[in-house]
Amino acid sequence: MTLLQLLYFETLARVLHFTHASEELHIAQPSLSYSIKELEKELGVKLFVKKNRKIALTEYGERFLPYVQKSLLIMREGTNVLKQMNGAEPLNVRLGYFHSISASLVPAIVEEVYKDSKNKQIRFQFSEETSFEIFSQLKEGKLDLAFSTNRGDWAESITIMKQPLYLTVPFDHPLAHKKSVTFEDFAREPFVLLDKSNSLRNNLDELFTRRGVIPKIVFEVRECNASLQYVALGFGVSILPEVPAMKTERVVAIPIADRENEFFRTVYLSWDKGRPLSPAAQKVRNIIVEKYAAYNPA
Repeated sequence: MTLLQLLYFETLARVLHFTHASEELHIAQPSLSYSIKELEKELGVKLFVKKNRKIALTEYGERFLPYVQKSLLIMREGTNVLKQMNGAEPLNVRLGYFHSISASLVPAIVEEVYKDSKNKQIRFQFSEETSFEIFSQLKEGKLDLAFSTNRGDWAESITIMKQPLYLTVPFDHPLAHKKSVTFEDFAREPFVLLDKSNSLRNNLDELFTRRGVIPKIVFEVRECNASLQYVALGFGVSILPEVPAMKTERVVAIPIADRENEFFRTVYLSWDKGRPLSPAAQKVRNIIVEKYAAYNPA
């Protein structure tokens, strides 16, 4: 089995057309067909099956594809690492994060990295999505480092901070004047909550279940800013981390008195255990861990 065979298989599995795949690979179609047949012979299984004029992956091909994609990705990353080491490749670090840390934690980290003149050649490629989407991008190999509230056994995760949650209410809400609130103060209020694609929503659902309360949800939204807009319009209250829009929308963010330490979420810095980091990504990771980690992973 050769690297070229794996590349040919991945390309054909993606386009599912011999002519198009051979054109993309800049090889003759008979050469592609021969290479795939030799790979199938070595593996002892059929990877593709003909369907009329088209082809499709067999169940063996579908199972094999993710391993091939990961192998090719690691090879490309290894090539880039060597190019970075000899100065032929930019020192790029792909860093992902979610919105509520975009204006506080991330700029501070970038400033910390550039304090050392040796790091001036490092260039960041940022991705801002929901926590779950960021963690998924890390698993897919699209990111080197990720700030997320998610964890998985395939990733190394370091606790960076405990992010408190606030009750957000309109300016004219009866609770707006309070310095802090308890769960009982707002449990029966109408809620504007993030949708179930967000890890914060899942945590809040579990919290309400433990407290024996079914929340009255009037709106579900995708991100914090949209939630604050509906709160400002008086449709309900929300439970959110601190975000920049809290200072511009007509809302009040009230601390939640929390003896059980339930109204916070843990922010982790994660990287894939099975994928070596480039020298630049290692350097950024080490700076973050040294300067910002709350404690080492268990």
